[in-house]
Amino acid sequence: MFNRVMEKVLGWRRFEVDGEPWSTYTPPEYRDETQRWIEDALRGALSSFEARGLSKSGTQIVFGFEFALVGAGATQGLLVTAAHWKAAESVRLTKPGELDYDVMTEPTTFGTLARLIVDSERIQFRPDSRCFQVLHGLDEPCDGCPLQSTAETPWPRVVVRPVGSDSFEVKSAAPLEAGLVRIRSRTLSDHALEAIHAAKIRQLADRADLSAREREVLTYLMLGRAIEDIAFLIGIAVRTVKYHQANVLQKLGADSRSDLLRLLF
Repeated sequence: MFNRVMEKVLGWRRFEVDGEPWSTYTPPEYRDETQRWIEDALRGALSSFEARGLSKSGTQIVFGFEFALVGAGATQGLLVTAAHWKAAESVRLTKPGELDYDVMTEPTTFGTLARLIVDSERIQFRPDSRCFQVLHGLDEPCDGCPLQSTAETPWPRVVVRPVGSDSFEVKSAAPLEAGLVRIRSRTLSDHALEAIHAAKIRQLADRADLSAREREVLTYLMLGRAIEDIAFLIGIAVRTVKYHQANVLQKLGADSRSDLLRLLF
């Protein structure tokens, strides 16, 4: 039922679509779930539902549909009415917990979205959409974007930034093919990030078969502690800390202290 809500939001007039077929596309991973929704609606067990659509201009819309059974027996059908709507971006992309997207990196198309998945759901967008516009409402690339690192920065490129008093956004970028990069963004609590950091250090230490003292030194190096601080905290001489640091770098195959951070990711 193409009512005034759909006419206003989608941009088509009713006479433009009367008698025209409508098509829907369901990603393979949602087909079973969608089939259950349809069956529930036909049984009268589902009275409302939210679904996405694209307007005439390509803007993504979330519709609130209401279902009603009409007719009876062999002629019974399902009446679907658009009751309300809201802009998809303002609903889904405010604070996503899991975000995966593919972007173009050529100078003329930098930041153009090729694929966007929010909390395991694939999101539609206009073909010329840029990631910084859709995700953050900006007119230019974000500060600290992993794609803006120097060409010498190794892949994957990782950026961690605070998003509140007790959580962090961790972004990693890795190339898919020439001119296309996949970015994964996860929001982690302070405690979760600390636990991951500690677990990764233990993994590195086990893999390199570090001694107990070398593990202590590695932990403090990963926390960015100065050599003098490490010596004071452990209770050994500065020269001894430097000796253990050299062994740690050699066993882990790192060129410098800063190179150790690359091993965490």
